[in-house]
Amino acid sequence: ASPGPMPASDLWALGVTLYEAVEGRVPFAGHEVWEVQENIRQSPEPVLRYAGPLAPVIQGLLITDPRERLDAATAEAMLREVLDDPASPDAGAAGAATHPPTAVSTPAPPTTPTPALRAAVAPPAASGRRRSRYRGWQVAAAVVCVALLAGAGWLAARGDGEDGEQGGRSGSAEGQAGSGSQERWKDTHPTLEIGVKDDQPGLSKFDRKTRTYRGYDIDLAYAIAESMGYGKGEVAFTTVATDYRSTALKTKQVDLVIASYSITDDRKTAAPDGYSVDFAGPYYEASRGFLVREKSAKYTINDSSDLRDLGVEVCTARESTYEKALPKQGFTMAESQPNTYQDCLDKLLDPKSDVYAVASDDIILAGYVEANPGKVRRLENIQGAEGYGVAMRPGTPTLKREVCSALRTILAGRVWEDMYKENLSGLVGDKNPPGRPELTECEGY
Repeated sequence: ASPGPMPASDLWALGVTLYEAVEGRVPFAGHEVWEVQENIRQSPEPVLRYAGPLAPVIQGLLITDPRERLDAATAEAMLREVLDDPASPDAGAAGAATHPPTAVSTPAPPTTPTPALRAAVAPPAASGRRRSRYRGWQVAAAVVCVALLAGAGWLAARGDGEDGEQGGRSGSAEGQAGSGSQERWKDTHPTLEIGVKDDQPGLSKFDRKTRTYRGYDIDLAYAIAESMGYGKGEVAFTTVATDYRSTALKTKQVDLVIASYSITDDRKTAAPDGYSVDFAGPYYEASRGFLVREKSAKYTINDSSDLRDLGVEVCTARESTYEKALPKQGFTMAESQPNTYQDCLDKLLDPKSDVYAVASDDIILAGYVEANPGKVRRLENIQGAEGYGVAMRPGTPTLKREVCSALRTILAGRVWEDMYKENLSGLVGDKNPPGRPELTECEGY
């Protein structure tokens, strides 16, 4: 177990503060304590790009073993050296800014033992103005830290463990890193079981020749799994039909469902004869639309108003949001609905069938048009939107916390944009991805 806050924890917190002051970011990112712990465990030596002569001090303060970490006296002495000679030629090791630090030899120990350190990477020599700006930050940070260590006596001298907000969070994470105190989903679920669709080009399509799934939802599933600590070989996909998604979760056949699953209040609070689900997300916002035959011998259909005016029966997947929403907008629904959108498409493509329109999300319909050129076409989108969520069983806070953390990371970086360009942009003819959705279902996680 962690011994709790110590004087060395205060010095760790000072290292975090100093790192953020010169680098402009925290050394160990994470929204939750366990995320910070995991980053410390995986990357205990964060890359320094702009620290210059402050690098040895920061690295010494961020050593994970408290016994090897710089003590207050040594840190103060090293900082004073920086202030005495801010233009020292030893400001940073040579090398490109994109390369990680490399090990250097350790000189004979001085009177006050100093742990072996790694050389920092020099900041890019773009211009004198930029170097001057970084130098100013370095000196300012050193002055503040010397004042804390000497003038204020530094918290380590008191030994009372009262960290500030920044230091308290960092110290707590540092003290618990690798202790396993934070339960993770993988600890009790070595394989991540995920329910997906197998008939939605661009989103989630099963290739029967290669026996693999591919698409936007699949890439998202792998990205979430990786964030949770799973390798690709530890992820198992199961095909789930639209009307079976909640059942697959309830019966624990899958841990998650990532299958164009729209977030609705009805699904979160199901009727007594149904199964409630919890959601993380949304990770994508789709519009609503219709698919019709390119040529129809019975109807002339130019837009969605023709469907309504002519009373054309609309096919959609059973238990989809369209089954309840479209009748309220005046559309006529088929008496019996199949359990997948693919079944509706098959009927639409059959000239002997009486199905002349299919309702679904615009991105799903776009995939069907791509796969059946010259046979079907999309009408204009109609009112309403479908926010896709990652579904899970209610009462699994650990799983939801980890999924929400993964989605935050995915949406904050280029991963989400790259997944869209790779899988969906060609279907809708828009190279630029839509606006990134707000993770409303992740509030509090």
